[in-house]
Amino acid sequence: MSSYRAWMPAIALAVSAGAAPGLSGQDGSATIPPDIAERIVRINETVVFGDMHGHASRFHRSEVERIELEELQRYRRSHMDLVAVNISTDAAYSGGYVKRDGTEVPRGQYKPEPGEAFALTVDRMERILATIETGDAVLARDANAVGAAREAGKVALLPALEGGDGLEGSVDNLRELHRMGLGLLQLVHFRANELGHIQTYPYSPGGLTEAGREIVREANRLGIVIDLAHANTETIMDVLEVSQHPVVFSHGGLKAFKPERDRALTDEELRAFAAHRGVVGIWPNGSDAETVSQMVDYIEHVIEVAGADHVGIGSDLRGMGSYSEGFGTEAEFRAIALELFRRGHSDAVVGKIMGGNFWRVFQSVTSRSVS
Repeated sequence: MSSYRAWMPAIALAVSAGAAPGLSGQDGSATIPPDIAERIVRINETVVFGDMHGHASRFHRSEVERIELEELQRYRRSHMDLVAVNISTDAAYSGGYVKRDGTEVPRGQYKPEPGEAFALTVDRMERILATIETGDAVLARDANAVGAAREAGKVALLPALEGGDGLEGSVDNLRELHRMGLGLLQLVHFRANELGHIQTYPYSPGGLTEAGREIVREANRLGIVIDLAHANTETIMDVLEVSQHPVVFSHGGLKAFKPERDRALTDEELRAFAAHRGVVGIWPNGSDAETVSQMVDYIEHVIEVAGADHVGIGSDLRGMGSYSEGFGTEAEFRAIALELFRRGHSDAVVGKIMGGNFWRVFQSVTSRSVS
C-alpha cells in the first residue's frame, strides 16, 4: 500500500484552491480567520481529514437520486477528505423514509417481509453509487482511492450502514454490499437486531449474538470498518474481544458530562477503545454541546482519559435536529480546529482529531482485506 505522503504536492494545490469559500459564517457556523484557515490547509497537506458519520442530503430517508453537489462542496470547504455516508437500515422496521415512487412511509412499527430490509439497503446504496458515478466524488475503497480523491480535490465517500438490520443476519448479504462498495458497518441503530443490542430504549440485556460474531469476523476478513455507535456496553466489550482490527464508535457523547444520557460512553468504555487502538467520535449535537467550545470540552476529556490517538469527529450531518453553535448547519468543521488552537493544542494533535486517527483505523482495516 502506498503512502499518501507521496501525493502531497498535488493535494496542497487542490485544497488551497478550495480554502477561500465559506470563511464567513452562516446558519450558526463560525467565521474562520484567514491565518487559521491557512494553518488548517497546511495540516491537511499531510493529514487526511475525515467525518466518521454523516447523512449528507438526507439521502438515507429522502427521495433523492444522489447526494447533492452542494453537500460535497460543503465538506470540501472544510477540507474533509473521507466521509462515511450512512444508510439507516432499520428504517424498514421504523419507517420515516420515502420510497422511489414518492410514497412516504411514516414513523411507526413495521414487520418487513424477508428481503425487504436488504432491498431498502441496496436502494440507498445505489444513491451513493450514483453520486460517485457523476464524477463528483470517489468511492473510498482503500487508501489509494482516498489519495486519488485528494489529488483531484474531491471527497472520498465511504458507504456505511447505520445498523446491520439490512443484512438480515446474512453473511452473503454483507458480501454483496461489500462488492457494491460497503466500507463501514455500524452493527446496531435504534433496535436490537440479529447482531447485537443497543444503548437506548427499549433496553434489552445481552451483547454480540452468534450471528453478530460471524458478521464481525467476516467484516474483518473483507476489510470493513466496524462501528459500535449505538451499541450497549455488553455488545461493545464483546466486539472488542472478537475483532482482530481496531474499531470505531463514530458519533456520540460522554457520560462524564451527561450521566443520564443514553447515547454516551463511560470513561471505562473510552479506555477499552484505546486499549484496542480504536477511535471515539464526538458529535456536534446541540442537545449535548450547545457550542463548539463545549464540543471541544468533550474532545479534551477523551484526550485526558484515553489519549489524543483515540478521538475524532462524527458529525451526524443531516441526522440531527440541532448542531453546536459554531459548527451549524453549514457543517463548519474548521471551527473545531479553531477552538483547539485557541486552547493551545498542537498542529499534530489537531490533525489527529480532524481525521488522522480515523484514517489510521481505515488504513489498518482496509490494508488487510481480501477480495
